[in-house]
Amino acid sequence: MKIKWLIPILLMTILTHCGYHLAGLGNSLPDHIKTIRITVFKNQSYEYGLENILTQEMADSFNRRAGIDVVRKSGSADAVLEGIIKEYKYVPTLNAQQKVTQYYISIKAEIRLYDLVKDEVYWENKNYIFHEIYKVSGGLTDIQSNRQEAWQDAAEDFAERVASVLLEGF
Repeated sequence: MKIKWLIPILLMTILTHCGYHLAGLGNSLPDHIKTIRITVFKNQSYEYGLENILTQEMADSFNRRAGIDVVRKSGSADAVLEGIIKEYKYVPTLNAQQKVTQYYISIKAEIRLYDLVKDEVYWENKNYIFHEIYKVSGGLTDIQSNRQEAWQDAAEDFAERVASVLLEGF
């Protein structure tokens, strides 16, 4: 009878001590980093305006997570996230009727999280590469409409992955 209770207790102890947590809920930043300011990414790509949507998605991604607040003023932040969009690729795939069926997105960026409390770089990746293939949603068949959808999808996924790397270590 006592063995029935021992297994669940052992399992819970192992899972809570091995670092296991649900995606989107972890925060591996140092305890003193509670607020973060996200600067508008510099854009060296040929996609005008991409920096604005990417920066907004970064803020939204951090705001959705517990334990970190995004602030606008530099004096109230414990850390600052900066980025440079080095390259953006959008490659549509067309079917026989010249309709877009999917698109490949690649974003190459330099990203840095600077710890303002300790006055040092906390995390940096000078060659962060994001790439994904997206299926076209119903009704959007021309390249320009898909380009707009591509920006939004890629920016959101890019931001989520960067936030996961910074806050969860994966």
